[in-house]
Amino acid sequence: MAKYNSIITIVQTLQRHDLLAFNSRTLADLLGLNKVQTSHLLKRMQKENLVTRVEAGKYLLLGLSPEQVLSNPFYIGCHLFSPVYVSFWSALHFHGFTEQVPRTVFLATTRNKQVLTFQQINFKFVRLPPAAFFGYRRELHAGLPVLMADEAKAIIDSLILPQYAGGLAEVVKALRYACRQENESLDIPTLIEYANHLSSPSLNARLGFLLDTLGKSTQGLEIWHGPVSLDAHKPRRGVYNSRWRLIVNVPLTTIFPEGAV
Repeated sequence: MAKYNSIITIVQTLQRHDLLAFNSRTLADLLGLNKVQTSHLLKRMQKENLVTRVEAGKYLLLGLSPEQVLSNPFYIGCHLFSPVYVSFWSALHFHGFTEQVPRTVFLATTRNKQVLTFQQINFKFVRLPPAAFFGYRRELHAGLPVLMADEAKAIIDSLILPQYAGGLAEVVKALRYACRQENESLDIPTLIEYANHLSSPSLNARLGFLLDTLGKSTQGLEIWHGPVSLDAHKPRRGVYNSRWRLIVNVPLTTIFPEGAV
């Protein structure tokens, strides 16, 4: 450890290796330390507020700007687990599609991970199949890099699993806002491309019906065999939409309280 002659040098080494979150074994291997040395170093770094423990054996690098890191739950969430990107209700809020501020940070992943609570914030990891893990990009949030679902994927993920986006009514509200003419951040052809890529009959039927209702083009959106329900969590009773092979099993006034357009 001779070349690491200061604790700041160690912080810089972790940053250079992109180890913004790490476990004690990784730190030991990087610096050539034994278990006792690693334990002492981590205690010192915690005391000087350079790292913080997020769960058993795992630490988050705070560096020289601990307030900036600790006040950015999206950044924290992106470094608690891998692979992840911010999506669902959190991404809808980030893109300005909803005014509701969720108390939980929702993250898409391809692996199983239990809810983690850190700094009184819940981080919910939602498992997607590997084929659905796409449509995200690097964004700066409060000056720090995060992996965020793009506008279309935030809508698609939320339509697939609306329970992680405030429920179907909240997702429809977000889609309605995103489709307004004055809001040009949502690209409908990309939305349709993503839906077709996932080959989900229920997703395409819901999306097609909602876009139709909103007066938007559905050109290119594949129609699958049905029937499927608009709200998968409600009884399969309601008006049947033959074009999209969809059972509209919730009142339109529930999901469009202000009208469709």
